[in-house]
Amino acid sequence: MGRFDGKISCLMLLLCGISLFFHSAMAEDDTSIVLREFKLPEYNKETDDLEYIIYGDEAQNVGVIINLKKLKVDWIGKNVNDIKGTVTTPKGVYDRSTKIIKGEDEVHFRSDSMDVDGVGFDADQKKQTIHIRSKVKVVLRGNLMTDGEKEGLKKQTAKDKIKDSK
Repeated sequence: MGRFDGKISCLMLLLCGISLFFHSAMAEDDTSIVLREFKLPEYNKETDDLEYIIYGDEAQNVGVIINLKKLKVDWIGKNVNDIKGTVTTPKGVYDRSTKIIKGEDEVHFRSDSMDVDGVGFDADQKKQTIHIRSKVKVVLRGNLMTDGEKEGLKKQTAKDKIKDSK
């Protein structure tokens, strides 16, 4: 009789262990967090400088993936008030491990020097680049010279003024 009770006890423990395993596995699928009207700042790990801020109406976090609705991303320059560019789209998927946001809907990029509209995108937050897949419309405005080119032009203009005054 002792062996029979031992076998039953062992079988009961095994069944309890299996049911706990399946219950915890099922619970992992249900452990997503939903945020409303969120703001997610991201900082450079080496310099602690603010790199970009992700805003939105809703974010559903599932592991390293975040499903975003009414998404807006501000790429930050030297300080918080220096916004280099803004990306907006109705929805996107943000992979926190690669820092890439992807979307299939319309997307808009705005900066001081250009406006870009299109459909479907991949935005790499580390590189601060965006690839727009189709129906791309670009509007360039202002002077598109780099800071180095602007500085060189200022120096050349100053030299020309000195030559003209002699």
